[in-house]
Amino acid sequence: MRKLPALLSTVVMAAGLISLSTPSASAASSSGCEVDGSYGYWWGDWSSSTELDPLELHLYDTAADGHHPAIRLVTKTNGGSVKTWSWHHTYGGKGAADIWDTHASDPAGIAAVTVDVAIFEKDDWLVQDRCSWVYR
Repeated sequence: MRKLPALLSTVVMAAGLISLSTPSASAASSSGCEVDGSYGYWWGDWSSSTELDPLELHLYDTAADGHHPAIRLVTKTNGGSVKTWSWHHTYGGKGAADIWDTHASDPAGIAAVTVDVAIFEKDDWLVQDRCSWVYR
């Protein structure tokens, strides 16, 4: 089972290399983190100062603990206000993985992006972690 964290690390590092090697103003970016029994990250591209498109949210359930993981996008506007977006849940049990292909748009601008990764019991979150911010 140690292959999953190694694979996830490789994916996140590859996304980071894409970010470092793309010289355009809309370079691809990514950040992720692990919380008890789950791993999640985002990958996306600033298509403008107000939009991320494409945007992917990735979530993996890594524990047979009877709880389910969730991920949500969190953005900061150009003025510094923090916006939390809706939760996306994975219910398949240990080993389940989901990817949401989406986009984000905010007329106040998107200056920074991260995700929250959490473990839920029904509708209540038990533990949550906010991953590292990535600034445009």
